[in-house]
Amino acid sequence: MRKKIAQQLKRGAVPLLMLVLFGWLSTHSDLVERFYSGKLFPVFAIVGQSITVWIPFSLGDCLYLLCAFFFFTCSTKIVVCLIRKNYSAALVQTLQALNIVLILIVCFYLFWGMNYFRLPLEKRMGLQMEKGETCELLETTALCIERANSFRNQLTERDLQISNQEIFLKAQNLISGNSTVQSYIFGYLPTIKKPITNLHVNYTGVAGYFNPFTQEAQVNTSMPIFSKPFTACHELSHQAGIGFEDEANLIGFILCAESKDPLFQYAAYYHAVFMLLNQLAFQDRDAYFNMLKLIDPVVLKDAKDEERYWRQFDGILTHASSKFYNEYLQINNQPEGLKRYSRMTKLLIAWKRKTAIDF
Repeated sequence: MRKKIAQQLKRGAVPLLMLVLFGWLSTHSDLVERFYSGKLFPVFAIVGQSITVWIPFSLGDCLYLLCAFFFFTCSTKIVVCLIRKNYSAALVQTLQALNIVLILIVCFYLFWGMNYFRLPLEKRMGLQMEKGETCELLETTALCIERANSFRNQLTERDLQISNQEIFLKAQNLISGNSTVQSYIFGYLPTIKKPITNLHVNYTGVAGYFNPFTQEAQVNTSMPIFSKPFTACHELSHQAGIGFEDEANLIGFILCAESKDPLFQYAAYYHAVFMLLNQLAFQDRDAYFNMLKLIDPVVLKDAKDEERYWRQFDGILTHASSKFYNEYLQINNQPEGLKRYSRMTKLLIAWKRKTAIDF
């Protein structure tokens, strides 16, 4: 039994050393940008996407289920060993499980996760992120409200009945053909899939997610339709090597706003409006309530419908998922946690400042 314990300890040494290397590399964003995001990650993206693009279902979801089954089985074996007071066998099983966890963490950072430590998009885009004036926030909010109102009124019943596959295809074409973002991403075979079931993503409060092990982007297909285009472009941004959530939001906004489809354009400004309003409510409550009066009642109804949709799934699982993901983001170079999403407002204002155009 001692020999088996020694074997497991030796097997764990290699992934531990690799994690130490990743830890050192994570403090050198210029090296991550040059050697990982620029050279190594594209290799894994090409291989992964070349395989999964032909699989009609979410391979990543299947792998997650297999992992869950493995760890459930392993936990059961450990408990049985402890009940039987076979502590050596329990230790071997525990070390085996820990080694699998270490290997999965190594694969996560090797296949995609080191993108969390690359040069920030604001630097690569040359955005000036100095603290902006309140007037810039007000101007940007008013502009986005005006655009959201306009594009919402352009939507026809046909636009609102577009299929999920059509939305996915349009989003894939956008990230492949948009010249504005091409130099900041690596888009090889952009592909979006729906989850095996929307049930688990609804109850965890997830609109979309990216699987770094299989290079697959997934979008919740049961949520309100005006949320799907922006979410699709956001997840494709992750697939293209964008790690930070606020940066994926900005890329998603640019893709949707520069499209020719009114549903995508509405999705861009609809999401921007409410992110900007959240920031405005924090800075100037009076201005916040004045801006609310400018929003078209139809747009407000969409927001209420979306809130009502997610509220029906709110519960212990949703809060547990939010807490877990908040800590996950903090571990991966985003100390703001879930608040990182809303930092998109600063990027959006900086983008508007740089382009000097009304989006």
